[in-house]
Amino acid sequence: MQSLPAYFKYFIILASLVLTTYVLIVGKPIISPLITAFIIALLLRPLSNFLERGRINRGISAVLSILLVLLVLTGLFYFFSSQVGSITSDLQSIGERFNELLDRANTWMEDTFAVAQGEQNRYVKESLNSFLQNSTAAITGTLSATADFFTSFFLFLITLFFLLYYRRFFVAFLYKYFRPEQHPKVGATLHKVELVVRSYIVGLFSVILIVAILNSVGLLLLGIQHAIFFGVLAAVLTIIPYIGILVGSLLPILFALVTKDSLWYPVGVLILFWAIQFLEGNFITPNVVGGRVSLNPFAAIIALFFGGMIWGAIGMILSIPVLAIIKVICDTVEPLYPIGFLLDNPPIDDPDDPEKTPL
Repeated sequence: MQSLPAYFKYFIILASLVLTTYVLIVGKPIISPLITAFIIALLLRPLSNFLERGRINRGISAVLSILLVLLVLTGLFYFFSSQVGSITSDLQSIGERFNELLDRANTWMEDTFAVAQGEQNRYVKESLNSFLQNSTAAITGTLSATADFFTSFFLFLITLFFLLYYRRFFVAFLYKYFRPEQHPKVGATLHKVELVVRSYIVGLFSVILIVAILNSVGLLLLGIQHAIFFGVLAAVLTIIPYIGILVGSLLPILFALVTKDSLWYPVGVLILFWAIQFLEGNFITPNVVGGRVSLNPFAAIIALFFGGMIWGAIGMILSIPVLAIIKVICDTVEPLYPIGFLLDNPPIDDPDDPEKTPL
């Protein structure tokens, strides 16, 4: 390929990127659960090894590892469903407060913009009718999404089982694919991929725990109802890097606006989450996860938005570990060294050496 013209190589690379993106979009129902299962399998491999050293059958150890994942997911589902149930009991008082705020908003709109309340009510009714007319399509889409979720989840469980059960077989395949002199590099790459992914996930869980405690304590001090639920929910959303905690802060802000008589409460919640976001981005995550996954923040943000564009929320969650795996591979394969360098954190410039800082 070295003898090909530069423009021809450019079009080959561009076509490859477009084709890869197209395959990722079309193959999302299959590819996303496979990648998720691969990442979770790397996390669970030490547990499976530990169980097998205890003379437990490999298939049983894989099933027990999967049951642990299901137990964690069930615990989270039970926690959030029970909290939502307790919030539901407050809906009547919340509805009364919401109507009061709506009346105030109508009066303010009438005084400020000279829009009569009758005109406002007519607009609200038209919007409601439009929503009800489109409700059938919304329900159909929801049912379709639910069916797709369970299909993908079933594929995830099956893939996770076989990745754990046949893990040595798949590693043996990789060794057979490469020449014997490349086996040390293959082994080192596999070990580094596993270490990076496992360290990232463990570090992410640690960040979620710390942020959940900070969120819950802060909301409790502000006197916000269901503080633990809102605090844990916002912390769990940190699995979506950079924007997750901001999205998680919207619900407690709205809840404080509806349930409290003073605007200082939602403002206090906003300041609280801004402060925690600052701590999480500048101190907590860099110290807990930073040294384990060395990625350029700009590359991570691009990967985050690209993952969200092609796969939605699951793409945003998977973007950072997948990018970390790509960087490990680029650092190992010599022709890809420049890409691995670009994805890494940039070196600190020396202001005393102008040759190191030409710009």
